Amino acid sequence: MSTKLVIVESPNKVRSIAGYLGPEFDVEASVGHIRDLPQPSELPATMKKGPYGKFAVDVEDDFTPYYVVNPDKKKTVAQLKKALKGADELYLATDDDREGEAIAWHLQQVLKPKVPVRRMVFTEITREAVTRALDNTRELDIHLVDAQETRRILDRLVGYEVSPVLWRKVRAGLSAGRVQSVATRLVVERERERMAFRSASYWGVEATFSTVLSAVDVTARQEASFTARLVTLDGRRVATGRDFNDDGQLRPAALKASAVHLHQVGATAVAEAIGRGEPRVVGVEDKPYKRRPAAPFTTSTLQQEASRKLRMNPRETMRVAQGLYENGFITYMRTDSTVLSGQAVAAARSQVAELYGAEYVPERPRVYASKSKGAQEAHEAIRPAGDHFRTPAQVSGELTGAQFRLYELIWKRTVASQMADAVGSTATVTVEVPLTPVAGESRDSGPTFSTAGLTASGTVITFRGFLAAYEEGRDAERYQDDAGAAAKDSKDVRLPAMISGQELAALDAEASGHETTPPPRYTEASLVKALEEREIGRPSTYAATMSTISDRGYVDHRGQALVPTWLAFAVTRLLEENFAELVDYDFTASMERDLDRIAAGEEDRVAWLRRFYNGQGGAGTEQAASNELEVAAAALRAQGLKGLVDNLGEIDARAVNSIEIGEGITLRVGRYGPYLEDAEGKRANVPADLAPDELTVDKARELFTRAADDGRELGVD
Repeated sequence: MSTKLVIVESPNKVRSIAGYLGPEFDVEASVGHIRDLPQPSELPATMKKGPYGKFAVDVEDDFTPYYVVNPDKKKTVAQLKKALKGADELYLATDDDREGEAIAWHLQQVLKPKVPVRRMVFTEITREAVTRALDNTRELDIHLVDAQETRRILDRLVGYEVSPVLWRKVRAGLSAGRVQSVATRLVVERERERMAFRSASYWGVEATFSTVLSAVDVTARQEASFTARLVTLDGRRVATGRDFNDDGQLRPAALKASAVHLHQVGATAVAEAIGRGEPRVVGVEDKPYKRRPAAPFTTSTLQQEASRKLRMNPRETMRVAQGLYENGFITYMRTDSTVLSGQAVAAARSQVAELYGAEYVPERPRVYASKSKGAQEAHEAIRPAGDHFRTPAQVSGELTGAQFRLYELIWKRTVASQMADAVGSTATVTVEVPLTPVAGESRDSGPTFSTAGLTASGTVITFRGFLAAYEEGRDAERYQDDAGAAAKDSKDVRLPAMISGQELAALDAEASGHETTPPPRYTEASLVKALEEREIGRPSTYAATMSTISDRGYVDHRGQALVPTWLAFAVTRLLEENFAELVDYDFTASMERDLDRIAAGEEDRVAWLRRFYNGQGGAGTEQAASNELEVAAAALRAQGLKGLVDNLGEIDARAVNSIEIGEGITLRVGRYGPYLEDAEGKRANVPADLAPDELTVDKARELFTRAADDGRELGVD
């Protein structure tokens, strides 16, 4: 009886896949990668002084890598070789992505099969998917292998050339990486913005009006009431948080529009005048409202939404999703495609009709285009597995805890993506109130205003559509503290029926003070979103990137927020000043696009690595550069990474590890942690829980005082 050997990546897949394929198939697992580039110190003695000695890659001979079987995989490889001896065919069924393709290639290189080899791919572990994959095998895609190998070599070159600079100038044991360094820079830049931020105070007014003029029927008056916020005074816009720069000054556009900056005295006077005024409706605008559902999950959006709604970090999300995939509950969880297969669309539409009713099923199936230019469209979005989805209720007996919550999230998002729009109407009402003369623009006195304009808006959802199943979460936004900040689209806020010219009763008016807020710190979810928007890295690497910047001590967690450490400031400064192009967002994204071109067979792997590492000589330097970054990028193109490192020159380690706080006080990143030093040489330690944006000059002086008070006399002589 002939035997066919099928090799998958994870042992957790073996039993279910073997059950689907039958007794003539022997299913074994490689348990991930079986070989990789070794550390140079682990090379054979005869190779350490040769061309492979620095990177385990021969940069002179077409960037040829030297691979070794991982020590913990030697037993696995021996088992696979033994299984292959009795097989008539070999099916490489590793994951359907670049890394999976590379694993399959490494298996072929190590096992050296003498029988026919077929590449078998599926994105879900169900009987239907595995059977379809068996009937539609293909050859190994060497372009995908080249792209993955180029990525691995690129990361080795960058890490091994740049990290030693960090060891010498900042601290031993640090690392630099193509994506992790850019992610760290994003977090540091946001903290710099917060440190430079100066808040601005401004006041606003909210008033409650009613369409019932008589004060006799209190209940009717309240039921017909609504809240509006002050937006104009004598036709001039009232300044809100969005009108201020981060230095606390009004933006040029607001100054040009003569925006009114209200302070407490003026706002209180305006509120009192509105309260005793005679308001009337001067405009009613009614617009149709329509909202479409979000696309099905990609790896990135799943990580973001699981962080927002389930408080799961990217690493945990991917771990739980891996378990759901391997046990046949969801499709493959590493994808940047929002495409659903025909079977999945049919399953979702059928389930919508069954659970919510035929009116919730749109006339035509929804098709979502992937935002990423390099999206692997052969993949599907992340969705429940199978040609018929199991509802959360149907899997509740098999899944518990985090697995159940994540499956429910994926199920809701997938089903909602094939549901009808939410529709309704949005009404905006403009109210005008004549004012008795009031001072409004300065703290004590100022020009008088004769008319106040207020607006109120409300959205009435007449058909919930996809909102009946799912609503996408949102990241924290700036200016959410503004008076009358817009409610979420889905909130059903009803305004009483009104017509233009209608008189209203003023029930109450209140002035309230606000302060502008600094830009919010990144969370892991919003950092993943920022990386994806800039097309930096691959979705499958984001969880590892989040873990790396945390494990290396570059960020601390304060609740959900990522707070950069002073160590991250020092590392980022060194990279910005000496390797600017390697931490430039556009340049890093362009490298990702180049890897996509290699995967598509449009770019030669060796030629690209040669240009990146050795440079192009004078090529690309003729054009005049308009800024420092263009100069740095031109230098990298001309010199390559090797030339850049060789010609670094002297780096002032003291300067790199110093951050000016102000008034002669400097923070220094020392071997044993950050400390403060003033012009007289006095020192004070910086508490680990003090965020960089909280270290003001006043706080620094407080730490100096505390350090002096804490002094102990250890003894005499």
